[in-house]
Amino acid sequence: MYSRELEGKTYTFGVSGKLLYDALLMYDHQTRSLWSHITGKAVTGQLKGKQLSMMAAMPQITWKEWRLNYPNTKVLSVQFDSRHPNLKIEEPKFDSYARYRAGPNAGISSTQYNDNRLPNKSVVIGVRVNARFSAYPLTAFDRTSVINDVIDGVPVLAFHDNVSGAAAVFMRALEGKILTFEPCGGNVAIDTTTGTRWNLVAGKATEGKLKGKTLDRIPAMNIYWFAWGRYHPETTVYQLPD
Repeated sequence: MYSRELEGKTYTFGVSGKLLYDALLMYDHQTRSLWSHITGKAVTGQLKGKQLSMMAAMPQITWKEWRLNYPNTKVLSVQFDSRHPNLKIEEPKFDSYARYRAGPNAGISSTQYNDNRLPNKSVVIGVRVNARFSAYPLTAFDRTSVINDVIDGVPVLAFHDNVSGAAAVFMRALEGKILTFEPCGGNVAIDTTTGTRWNLVAGKATEGKLKGKTLDRIPAMNIYWFAWGRYHPETTVYQLPD
């Protein structure tokens, strides 16, 4: 997710139908510049080289879990159009991308991707801290929902729950302390530094010494490994200790 505001102007975007390294390029309606949805940077056009600001968001989560945490959420729905209240929009009867997701092919181009640290279609949580990039394979969360890590000297917490699909990256530094987290099931963790319990969907302390405090989120995205690795070949890949 990116801010549409850039240097005092607000832009609107559409799908260009073009790809770069087999990944979608957006375009802005105002200048027709092409933008990478992975980096948020304009790659051609009048705004080439300009950078959109990435915003922290929950890349994927079940509606049930999101609604429990944010009951007043506004929902963007294609099922209702106030201009045409009697118009019913049919749900697609099949998944057009099912074969693509199931197969190993990384795209439609002839470009071969040879970084074998992970299979092409592995889904990772991609994150940038300062000038460093890191990838957390979702398979790394099969045994734990939280990973305490350090990127470029910055203590971070990577979180993913296999049931709700929730994923996020947070700063572990709070009020002069470096917190270390252990999972408590689902979207809950406890920091062993203070004994506080945390809801990691909201990033908020619910019980204990730090109750009411909120962890700072770091923008991150769920993305196929081949796409993340192509755009950020210098990325590190997290591996669970033996």
